[in-house]
Amino acid sequence: MIVTDHFVYIHTSRTGGTFLNRLIMNQVPGARMIQYHGCLRDLPAQFAELPVIGFVRNPYDWYVSMFYDYRRKQQYVFQVLSDMGERDFDDTVTRFLNLGDGSDDSQSLLQRLAAAAPREIRRQKPGRRELPGLIARDFEQYTDNIGYFSWLFRRMYATDRSHDVRIGRFENLRDEARRLFEETGTPVTARIDAYLNQAQPMNSSPRPTDTVYSDALAGLIAERDSELIKTYGYAR
Repeated sequence: MIVTDHFVYIHTSRTGGTFLNRLIMNQVPGARMIQYHGCLRDLPAQFAELPVIGFVRNPYDWYVSMFYDYRRKQQYVFQVLSDMGERDFDDTVTRFLNLGDGSDDSQSLLQRLAAAAPREIRRQKPGRRELPGLIARDFEQYTDNIGYFSWLFRRMYATDRSHDVRIGRFENLRDEARRLFEETGTPVTARIDAYLNQAQPMNSSPRPTDTVYSDALAGLIAERDSELIKTYGYAR
């Protein structure tokens, strides 16, 4: 979570955050990191009047990106749900999607995740174990019977306060970033414009180009992430 003079940026995992973090921290007036992957509920009260911006991604693409990136980094949520990388794409993503279904298997996985997660995160740039900004309490209170990406996205913006939240689509990251800057009164300087036009993608997930969803797994995403898919107009 970055606070600037014009907006608050919420960084949801695998939605272009590394690219945007660098742009905002280097080019937007008043930018300061509050907490890497921090969620809206942790925003200090003095910044509550600022508009909030963030990004969403097609769930069908997000789970592929997440799987290969988290596997490469040996991210602890992935390690638990994939049995230390032993499970394949279908099995692992199915576990992500069913994590809140209340089954004995999911309850056991949530207990393991709570044990692996940090109890709190204080650092502005956390270590590997503190990514993607989740703490043990998140898994101890994980009851939403929705897809993991929908749960994560909802968690990032959950708050008791009223905020002006504006969401861009990852698929048009550069144009959407420019739009959100303009909507929040952020000056789009020549350097910002050059970055959006010319900077190379960052932290892309290396993955096979032939990853194909089974009909069953695609149907499960359609069910579990239906609200996100409908709200932002996504399709398989």
